[in-house]
Amino acid sequence: MPELPEVESVRLQLLGKIVGKKITDVVVLHPKSTNHHPNFASLLVGKKIAHIDRVGKLMIFSFVKEPDFFLLGHLKMTGQFFFVQRKSIVGGGHSMSDTDSRDLPNKHTRISLHFSNGASLFFNDMRLFGYLKIATAGEVATARGRFGEEPIRADFDFDSFTEKLQRRGTSIKAALLDQSFVAGLGNIYVDEALFAAKIRPDRKANTLTAKEAKAVIKAGGKIMLHSIEVGGTTFQNFADTNGHAGNFTEHLKVFGKQGTLCPRCKKAKIQKTRVAGRGTHFCPNCQK
Repeated sequence: MPELPEVESVRLQLLGKIVGKKITDVVVLHPKSTNHHPNFASLLVGKKIAHIDRVGKLMIFSFVKEPDFFLLGHLKMTGQFFFVQRKSIVGGGHSMSDTDSRDLPNKHTRISLHFSNGASLFFNDMRLFGYLKIATAGEVATARGRFGEEPIRADFDFDSFTEKLQRRGTSIKAALLDQSFVAGLGNIYVDEALFAAKIRPDRKANTLTAKEAKAVIKAGGKIMLHSIEVGGTTFQNFADTNGHAGNFTEHLKVFGKQGTLCPRCKKAKIQKTRVAGRGTHFCPNCQK
């Protein structure tokens, strides 16, 4: 599943391609991807895209002179966006391959949006968990309310985070993966943030000091911002909408590095275990 930096990379790329474009046609090939909205296509035709926002991994499309009309997009496990203009095809999302972009629309295309300049945006989703849903301003506000603060925000409230952490009896990894508690830290980035902060992933969240809690969040934000800058990770052959593979993988310290010597202490090998039901990587020597 693409994590926040991957989704943010796709959002930033789409901003330069479809903002300001007028939708002239919409084809729904699988109604489940639209939450079975009966008027999905007709409501979108004629509207001009004003902006693409994001909270967590949820993309929020807004439209010119439409204060109460939005489109919510989530890639979930296997969602992909393909932007096609003339003979150029570029994509972003999960598990990108040459066959995915061949003969669009193809068997995995669920929705296609066509613009007045001849370009098209295809939403593909093999497992049908992702979606594009029409929403009101109130529904967007409700959706935003389901997410905690994002570590990449400059105004992140460290004091509030630390206070709430003291009420968490779960592992620190489980707490960080809870999107309603803190948004955007997926499995890869939690492991990397905890390594950077020298905190064991199975440690109880309420045992962290204020200094340690701040270190974890600062590390998570710094790592995600760096990943966004370089286009995300290349896991599952991720590519952004310019067709460039993310290259943050080379910067990973522990995720997927089990059996290799810790790059920091050089005294122990990175171990892999399961914490909060997820594959988890850490150094048994320098993470406490």
